[in-house]
Parts: sequence; structure tokens; C-alpha cells
Amino acid sequence: MPEIYAEVDTAYPISREKLKFNEALKRMLDLLATDLLETTEQRLRDAGPRTVEDIRSASTRLVRFSETMALRNAELKHFLCGYVYGCPALTEDRDRSVRCLQELFTYYLSTVGSMPAFYEQRARTESRHVVVCDYIAGMTDHFLLRQHREHFGPVEPNRH
Repeated sequence: MPEIYAEVDTAYPISREKLKFNEALKRMLDLLATDLLETTEQRLRDAGPRTVEDIRSASTRLVRFSETMALRNAELKHFLCGYVYGCPALTEDRDRSVRCLQELFTYYLSTVGSMPAFYEQRARTESRHVVVCDYIAGMTDHFLLRQHREHFGPVEPNRH
């Protein structure tokens, strides 16, 4: 959706690239989410389901993008797969984060008392695996990396 970035670039020509990118991303996500909600609302009105089973048995998927936005979303996915997800800087960050996540999971799983009291309390009555997953799932990327640093020291560069 290059036109969104072009709009932002025109509106904020002297802004830093990262800020322009973030604004364009926000606008793009807003456009996708709004289309999904509005299209789904219309499809539900048209289909008139009364039960969950009516929704499950509908001849077409009721929750989806409009035709136009579905095509644009497919273009976006194609672009991301071709130019972003394989970018070395991103794959290095992703690999580092996955490694930190794995190490923290193992640590929390094997070390009673390592999580906040609320989670430790839950782990007494629920599967520790599930509680550890819930705890980690609620972490931001920065918090996860900070926790890893506190328990294991600085993150080493990727080992390939």
C-alpha cells in the first residue's frame, strides 16, 4: 500500500523515516481493521444468522475483508514475504528473541519461585507449562529481553 506511505511522506516531509513508517503502518492497520469490521458487519446483516450454528453453516465465510481489501492484503503479504521477513536485520532480531524466549521458558518451568506471585500461585493448581506460557505471552518484547538479561546476562550474538 505505497499510497499510504506517500500520503504520510507528503504530510510530514521532514520527519524521520522511522516516524513516517510508523504512521503509515498505523494508517494501514486502521484501514484493514476498519474494512474487516465494516464488511463483516454488512455480511452478518445480509446473512441474518440467529445462532452460532447459522454462522458455522453459512455458505461463505462471514468474517473477511471486502474484495478490494482482500486483494490489497494479499499484495501486502506478498511484499512482506519478499522484502521484509527475510531481511537479515529482522531475522537476527527474531532469532535472538526466539532463543531468549526458549531459555526463559525453560528457566521459569524448572525454577519454582521465578515468576511473580500471581503466576506461582496459579502454578500450584494448574499445569506449570500452561502458566509459564500465559506469563510469557503477556510480556512485551522489551520486557522479555530485560527478563532474559536479568536472569542470564547480556544476549550473545546469534550462534549459526
